[in-house]
Amino acid sequence: MKILLIVHGNVQGVGYRWLVKKAAFRNSIKGSVRNMENGSVRIIAIAEKELIDKFEKEINVDMKNGPSVMHIERYEEHSGNFPKCPDYEKFVIER
Repeated sequence: MKILLIVHGNVQGVGYRWLVKKAAFRNSIKGSVRNMENGSVRIIAIAEKELIDKFEKEINVDMKNGPSVMHIERYEEHSGNFPKCPDYEKFVIER
């Protein structure tokens, strides 16, 4: 399964992409994370549904002086909002 997550909140400049990468590693997720110009963070996650659900719960954080997620938009691969993406071999932080 492939999903696209758009994370809104205080998620840039606070180590959120590294938190996401560590959660992806723990849950055997392939894909990518990147900061977007509008202040959100875009995540492409590829794994079995149960692993993606667990991963999504882990990245939905509210930490004092760190990442603070307001809400997460979720789009499945076949939705019109899903970007074209390469076949990821691992999880990467995109610049």
